[in-house]
Amino acid sequence: MAEDIESKTKRVRDLLSSFYADEDEHAQSSPTLTRRDTLQAINTKDFDADRYMTSLVRRTNLDGLLQKDVEMAAEIKNLDSDMQMLVYENYNKFISATDTIRRMKENIGGMESNVERLLEKVTAVRTKSDGVNASLFERRERIEELNGTRGLLRKVQFVFDLPVRLRKCLKAEVYADAVNSYKGALPILKAYGNTSFQKCKQESDEMIEKVTRQLQSRAVLSTETVENRAEAVRLLQELNYPDFFTDFRQSASAFRGIFPTGEKKFTMAATKLFNDYLASIQKSLVPENGDPSAKGLITVLKILSTDVPQMDGVLPDADFSELALQAAEAALRQHVAKRFKGVCDKLLGIIIVANNSKFSESVEPCSDTEKPLESLLLNAEDIILQGSLDVLRDLKELVDDRVKDTTKWHSLYVELVQGGVQDLFVTLNTHFLDMFCSTGYENPKQDKFTEENKRKIAVSTGTILLLARFSMYVEKVAVPKITEEIARSFVGGGARGPEDRPAFIPTEICRLFRATGERLIEHYISMQSKRLSTLIKKSVTTPNWLKYKEPREVRMFVDLLLQEVGTMSREVKQLLDPGTVRTHGRSDSTGSAGSSRSNPLREERSGRTSVSQRARSRLLERDIAKLFKQKIEIFTKLEFTQTSVISTVIKLCLKSFQEYVRLETFSRSGFQQIQVDTQYLREALRDFVYDEAIVHFLLDEVCSSAAERCLDPTPFESAVLDKLIQAKKAKIAESSATQAF
Repeated sequence: MAEDIESKTKRVRDLLSSFYADEDEHAQSSPTLTRRDTLQAINTKDFDADRYMTSLVRRTNLDGLLQKDVEMAAEIKNLDSDMQMLVYENYNKFISATDTIRRMKENIGGMESNVERLLEKVTAVRTKSDGVNASLFERRERIEELNGTRGLLRKVQFVFDLPVRLRKCLKAEVYADAVNSYKGALPILKAYGNTSFQKCKQESDEMIEKVTRQLQSRAVLSTETVENRAEAVRLLQELNYPDFFTDFRQSASAFRGIFPTGEKKFTMAATKLFNDYLASIQKSLVPENGDPSAKGLITVLKILSTDVPQMDGVLPDADFSELALQAAEAALRQHVAKRFKGVCDKLLGIIIVANNSKFSESVEPCSDTEKPLESLLLNAEDIILQGSLDVLRDLKELVDDRVKDTTKWHSLYVELVQGGVQDLFVTLNTHFLDMFCSTGYENPKQDKFTEENKRKIAVSTGTILLLARFSMYVEKVAVPKITEEIARSFVGGGARGPEDRPAFIPTEICRLFRATGERLIEHYISMQSKRLSTLIKKSVTTPNWLKYKEPREVRMFVDLLLQEVGTMSREVKQLLDPGTVRTHGRSDSTGSAGSSRSNPLREERSGRTSVSQRARSRLLERDIAKLFKQKIEIFTKLEFTQTSVISTVIKLCLKSFQEYVRLETFSRSGFQQIQVDTQYLREALRDFVYDEAIVHFLLDEVCSSAAERCLDPTPFESAVLDKLIQAKKAKIAESSATQAF
């Protein structure tokens, strides 16, 4: 139905378009073309019917005229039908427009009545509001006056209760509330303290004096936390307590007036006091939680640049400027070291989490959304890049602020920053190397490496792979971007950093992490291949192959081997890129991989020959076939990709499989069991490697080695072998279905 309506609408549109477009199109045509088509253009104004008929009779025979008559009659009928349809459509449009206009009139009529009712209600509300305002107008001034009186009475009551409130705050050691309450009542006490509130003022002043003494004791008490001491100083400033240097100058003048010969002792006491002052400042820069901020360091440097000249004016021989410079340099070193140490500690924390058994040693398959190693890698990449950039931006604030007397430290500061970046990467690289130099790695605490804070922890394969992938990220992404930020924000400095250590050298850092990444990935492959080789060794050396019974199924060790390979594959796929898939071909003279395997092992030979003759014949055929086979590259260059790593591990374990087989002696049943196991592994390992021909080649070598060490190397028939393999597949499928339910 919808298609009929759509086709009908399209037809009407085309008719209207053709009707209104003909005249314009003919008007735009050239005069020559118009004259030439006059006889044929029946829809134009210049069409001459007589000439058209004369021309048609002269050029057309009788059959053609009859055919033309039929065509014109059909066309006329079509045109009549189209015209009727156009009239019908126009009529429908007029009817629809009339209905729409009628509905609009009906809707507008209803809206007018609603608007009138709304206007009446708004007018009523306005009238009542005006009445309420008029009735309350006379009392409004009185209400405002009473409200002001109520507020004043509250303030008066607050002033009367102030001594009691201050006493409670002093007893509870809530000094901030005491200071705020006293400051709130201070304007009234100053205005009426000598008349109505004289007693309240005296008691309040006595209590605030006690609060001031307590705050002074807290500010100088070394056992208090930095936050409490800083709060005490802030509250003293709010109470307009004289600052340190004003009090110091007054004390110095009084001391010199009383003891004119005690200048030396006074200088010693002042120096000790100034050292305590610098120690307090140094301690205030270390927050109990979180990372230190450059804003705090800038504030301290500004205080030193303002206060030290005043101290020098009182005691020019004490050399306070030199002490302040040493303290400022120590603060700079401490700040830079702690910021980069914070980044390093976060990364080491991620390494410890990654080494957790539930992340790295789980054999259960992870879903697509559960990728713990990948999540940890992303966190580590964010910390080393964004964390380092945030640290550099924080340290850049000191350069941008241009604190007085700090321009002379610019070169030292730049060297400290560059040296901090260098130390960060060198420390990480050293820690990564320590993790595979032995069977365990040493887990450092937050401070430097010492014998007291190290303990051995076993390293998981997932952690090694994570560090290898992270080293590649540092080389290719993190170091270049950090180098750009250093070049943009920290220009200057010497060729070597402080304490004669090398400045930040990006190329050297990249070289270190490239080498570390390669060693880590090689170590990962070594760990995985050793684990698989141990499993293979137990499966080969444990049975008594000379008394082995005829095989009935694939051995359990194959399932364990594939399970370990699957676990390794899940680890690798979380952290490494897929890589490119490559295949190796063979020459035409040798045929396919399957035929080369079946020739020496699967062909049934007829004739009455001895067992030794048949064995020697097959071995000879195998050796001759190997001469004509295209050489397959087994151990290729290692790459940071999934296919390269997994294939290398599988090739190493299959090579060890061959070597362990060569050390045993097999009966016919033992040889056939090796044949069944390797045949099942051909298809099972195909999905893990980039070139199945290598797997087939290595498994062929395993079978060939078993045949060489077999007393009767008679292989299974193809039908029997396939039946055993299919039975194993059916058993696995049934087990998977049961687990799914």
